Amino acid sequence: MKVYERTENGTVTQVSAKDGMAEINHAMMEGKREVREMFYGPKSGAIIRYKDGRHVRLVPTTVPEPAAADTGEKDNQGRRIVTVKDKRYIVGTVVPARPRTPGAKSWIPRAYVSYWSERNGETFGPTRTANGDAKPGTVGRAIWDAVNAG
Repeated sequence: MKVYERTENGTVTQVSAKDGMAEINHAMMEGKREVREMFYGPKSGAIIRYKDGRHVRLVPTTVPEPAAADTGEKDNQGRRIVTVKDKRYIVGTVVPARPRTPGAKSWIPRAYVSYWSERNGETFGPTRTANGDAKPGTVGRAIWDAVNAG
Protein backbone atom coordinates (compact mmCIF):
# COMPACT_ATOMS: atom_id res chain seq x y z
CA MET A 1 0.00 0.00 0.00
CA LYS A 2 1.41 3.39 -0.95
CA VAL A 3 1.75 5.94 1.84
CA TYR A 4 3.81 9.05 2.46
CA GLU A 5 6.30 9.40 5.28
CA ARG A 6 5.68 12.95 6.46
CA THR A 7 8.39 14.70 8.44
CA GLU A 8 7.45 18.06 9.92
CA ASN A 9 10.22 19.81 11.89
CA GLY A 10 11.72 16.41 12.82
CA THR A 11 8.47 14.64 13.74
CA VAL A 12 7.84 11.63 11.46
CA THR A 13 4.34 10.27 10.75
CA GLN A 14 2.77 8.19 8.02
CA VAL A 15 -0.10 9.65 6.02
CA SER A 16 -2.19 8.06 3.28
CA ALA A 17 -1.29 8.64 -0.35
CA LYS A 18 -4.46 10.71 -0.69
CA ASP A 19 -3.55 13.01 2.22
CA GLY A 20 0.08 13.32 1.08
CA MET A 21 -0.90 14.30 -2.45
CA ALA A 22 -3.52 16.70 -1.09
CA GLU A 23 -0.83 18.56 0.87
CA ILE A 24 1.50 18.63 -2.15
CA ASN A 25 -1.28 19.89 -4.44
CA HIS A 26 -2.32 22.52 -1.90
CA ALA A 27 1.25 23.80 -1.64
CA MET A 28 1.55 23.93 -5.44
CA MET A 29 -1.81 25.48 -6.20
CA GLU A 30 -4.05 27.10 -3.57
CA GLY A 31 -1.48 27.60 -0.82
CA LYS A 32 1.16 29.46 -2.81
CA ARG A 33 0.90 32.47 -0.51
CA GLU A 34 1.69 30.29 2.51
CA VAL A 35 4.73 28.57 0.91
CA ARG A 36 8.24 30.06 0.83
CA GLU A 37 9.71 27.37 -1.45
CA MET A 38 8.84 23.90 -2.68
CA PHE A 39 10.69 21.09 -4.43
CA TYR A 40 8.84 18.12 -5.89
CA GLY A 41 9.81 14.89 -7.63
CA PRO A 42 7.30 12.07 -8.16
CA LYS A 43 9.72 9.40 -6.92
CA SER A 44 11.69 11.42 -4.39
CA GLY A 45 8.73 13.21 -2.83
CA ALA A 46 8.37 16.83 -1.84
CA ILE A 47 10.08 19.36 0.40
CA ILE A 48 7.87 22.27 1.44
CA ARG A 49 9.07 25.28 3.43
CA TYR A 50 6.18 27.34 4.73
CA LYS A 51 6.38 31.04 5.56
CA ASP A 52 5.28 30.33 9.14
CA GLY A 53 8.55 28.38 9.73
CA ARG A 54 7.33 24.82 9.21
CA HIS A 55 9.54 22.53 7.16
CA VAL A 56 7.71 19.49 5.71
CA ARG A 57 9.19 16.60 3.77
CA LEU A 58 6.90 14.01 2.11
CA VAL A 59 8.56 10.82 0.87
CA PRO A 60 6.52 8.12 -0.92
CA THR A 61 6.93 4.66 0.61
CA THR A 62 5.09 1.38 0.54
CA VAL A 63 3.94 -0.60 3.55
CA PRO A 64 2.58 -4.15 3.53
CA GLU A 65 -1.16 -4.57 3.27
CA PRO A 66 -2.86 -5.45 6.53
CA ALA A 67 -3.55 -9.15 6.75
CA ALA A 68 -7.02 -10.55 6.35
CA ALA A 69 -8.92 -11.00 9.57
CA ASP A 70 -10.89 -14.17 10.08
CA THR A 71 -13.58 -12.85 12.39
CA GLY A 72 -14.80 -16.33 13.37
CA GLU A 73 -18.25 -15.28 12.21
CA LYS A 74 -20.47 -17.46 10.07
CA ASP A 75 -23.28 -16.47 7.74
CA ASN A 76 -26.78 -17.96 7.93
CA GLN A 77 -25.60 -21.00 5.90
CA GLY A 78 -22.59 -21.70 8.12
CA ARG A 79 -19.93 -20.29 5.76
CA ARG A 80 -16.97 -18.34 7.16
CA ILE A 81 -16.80 -14.55 6.95
CA VAL A 82 -13.38 -12.97 6.35
CA THR A 83 -12.58 -9.24 6.46
CA VAL A 84 -10.06 -7.92 3.91
CA LYS A 85 -9.30 -4.24 3.31
CA ASP A 86 -12.27 -3.23 5.48
CA LYS A 87 -14.74 -5.30 3.41
CA ARG A 88 -16.44 -8.52 4.41
CA TYR A 89 -16.40 -11.64 2.25
CA ILE A 90 -18.21 -14.97 2.58
CA VAL A 91 -15.78 -17.82 1.95
CA GLY A 92 -16.67 -21.32 0.78
CA THR A 93 -14.72 -24.49 1.48
CA VAL A 94 -11.34 -25.16 -0.13
CA VAL A 95 -11.56 -27.28 -3.27
CA PRO A 96 -8.39 -29.42 -3.32
CA ALA A 97 -6.19 -29.84 -6.38
CA ARG A 98 -6.48 -33.15 -8.20
CA PRO A 99 -3.75 -34.99 -10.05
CA ARG A 100 -4.12 -35.18 -13.81
CA THR A 101 -5.82 -38.40 -14.81
CA PRO A 102 -5.43 -39.58 -18.42
CA GLY A 103 -8.79 -39.58 -20.18
CA ALA A 104 -10.53 -37.38 -17.58
CA LYS A 105 -12.84 -34.68 -18.96
CA SER A 106 -11.96 -32.10 -16.28
CA TRP A 107 -8.94 -31.37 -14.18
CA ILE A 108 -8.37 -28.97 -11.27
CA PRO A 109 -4.63 -28.17 -11.40
CA ARG A 110 -4.51 -26.24 -8.12
CA ALA A 111 -6.56 -25.83 -4.98
CA TYR A 112 -8.89 -22.83 -4.75
CA VAL A 113 -11.60 -21.31 -2.60
CA SER A 114 -14.71 -19.44 -3.78
CA TYR A 115 -15.70 -16.16 -2.16
CA TRP A 116 -18.40 -13.51 -2.45
CA SER A 117 -18.86 -10.00 -1.16
CA GLU A 118 -21.11 -9.89 1.90
CA ARG A 119 -23.86 -7.39 2.65
CA ASN A 120 -26.29 -7.82 5.52
CA GLY A 121 -25.39 -11.50 5.89
CA GLU A 122 -26.14 -12.34 2.25
CA THR A 123 -23.89 -12.92 -0.75
CA PHE A 124 -23.58 -9.98 -3.10
CA GLY A 125 -21.93 -9.71 -6.49
CA PRO A 126 -20.14 -12.30 -8.59
CA THR A 127 -18.51 -15.47 -7.32
CA ARG A 128 -14.74 -15.15 -7.37
CA THR A 129 -11.97 -17.63 -6.66
CA ALA A 130 -8.76 -17.28 -4.71
CA ASN A 131 -5.68 -19.47 -4.76
CA GLY A 132 -2.04 -19.45 -3.75
CA ASP A 133 -0.93 -18.22 -7.18
CA ALA A 134 -2.70 -14.86 -6.73
CA LYS A 135 -0.52 -11.75 -6.69
CA PRO A 136 0.50 -10.68 -3.16
CA GLY A 137 -1.47 -7.65 -1.94
CA THR A 138 -4.66 -8.58 -3.79
CA VAL A 139 -7.96 -9.45 -2.13
CA GLY A 140 -7.82 -12.99 -3.52
CA ARG A 141 -4.38 -13.64 -2.05
CA ALA A 142 -5.36 -12.17 1.33
CA ILE A 143 -8.45 -14.40 1.43
CA TRP A 144 -6.38 -17.46 0.46
CA ASP A 145 -3.84 -16.69 3.21
CA ALA A 146 -6.62 -16.19 5.80
CA VAL A 147 -8.34 -19.45 4.86
CA ASN A 148 -5.08 -21.39 5.08
CA ALA A 149 -3.88 -19.73 8.29
CA GLY A 150 -6.37 -21.47 10.50
